[in-house]
Amino acid sequence: MSATRRHVSDLTGSEVWQGDCRTVAAQMPDDSCSLAILDGPYAMQKADWDRLQVAELPEWYRPHLEDADRICGGSASLYFWNTAEGWAAVHPVILSMGWTFRGLIVWHKPNGAAIKHAHEEGARHWPDLTEVCAFYQREAWAPSTCAGSEIAYAAGADDRNWIRPWLGAEWTAAGLRRKQADEALETNGMAGHYFGASQWSLPTWDAYEKLSTYAAAHGLPRDRPYLVHPSCWPAGGLRASYDHLRASYDHLRAEYDHLRAEYEASRPTFTCPRGVGNVWTHLLVAGPRRLKNAGGGALHPCQKPLAFAERMIRASSRPGESVWAPFGGTLREAVAAERIARADPKEARRVITAELNQDGVDYIGPALRQMQGHGTRKVDPQQVGLFGGPQ
Repeated sequence: MSATRRHVSDLTGSEVWQGDCRTVAAQMPDDSCSLAILDGPYAMQKADWDRLQVAELPEWYRPHLEDADRICGGSASLYFWNTAEGWAAVHPVILSMGWTFRGLIVWHKPNGAAIKHAHEEGARHWPDLTEVCAFYQREAWAPSTCAGSEIAYAAGADDRNWIRPWLGAEWTAAGLRRKQADEALETNGMAGHYFGASQWSLPTWDAYEKLSTYAAAHGLPRDRPYLVHPSCWPAGGLRASYDHLRASYDHLRAEYDHLRAEYEASRPTFTCPRGVGNVWTHLLVAGPRRLKNAGGGALHPCQKPLAFAERMIRASSRPGESVWAPFGGTLREAVAAERIARADPKEARRVITAELNQDGVDYIGPALRQMQGHGTRKVDPQQVGLFGGPQ
């Protein structure tokens, strides 16, 4: 099935296509997006495109997940919306493609009328007030192969750090125990940072001098003072030794910081909004809260709060990155990206999305008007914004 590009945003570069999302995906380069948000059929029989059984969802979603797998590349994030049962059915397919499950978001939709109706009608199961969204990530640099991770904190356990074992050997040669280092430093446990393999750090000059003084007073007799490096003896003393250690440590630390920065830049980003957990309480998008067409009729049967799309984009992508949303619906992701960019152009993200409009309803037109700043619904105070304010 073909696809026609209906809109390219001047503000974000976001693309809105009408047609088959697989056709659009085939044109997208590998590793071109850092985030994919999949919100397709739930097998709830609510529309022609939803006429599936739950058992059919894994194979239905497989080609779309394969598209996301290629488009997103080695380090990325994936959100997958569905019912609890639908997600459970598709979850193994997602895992088989190398994604790591990070958690399950639950959309709680308070609905007193549904609870009352279930009670009065003698329902035989709990009234369903939720949808779920599974969150996945993957990293191109696995922890076991990541150079930044191998070097560890300040390269404490790495073989390239000769300072840590040398300090330990000097203390042992003096016939001293580690707890005596704490006595020398007048601390409780600080010696572990200087002599241990984990969370290692180079002693400060003041601490280094205290350790040397203690070793000289309580250690075994020796011509070369303890903690004076052989390369600095006898021409130099304790200060020259410490400067030698510091220069070596700073070089190693610079290497570590460089690798760490490269590692962090390659990882899928995640920034948790203040005060937000994995239960998102928000009223069902119904009545005046629904996006409507020019004639006032309600659009898509499965509309979600705009705040959710904005929250996901902000949390799981960096400014300038691209987001793949294959099942556009009312284009919540594209609209959210436009809103983010209007609020602060430096925060802009690009969304590529597609919608079939196959059931004879034009979902794209009203959503495009909203993207362009011509709202097709009144601002509803119940549509709480991500960081306050209306949606």
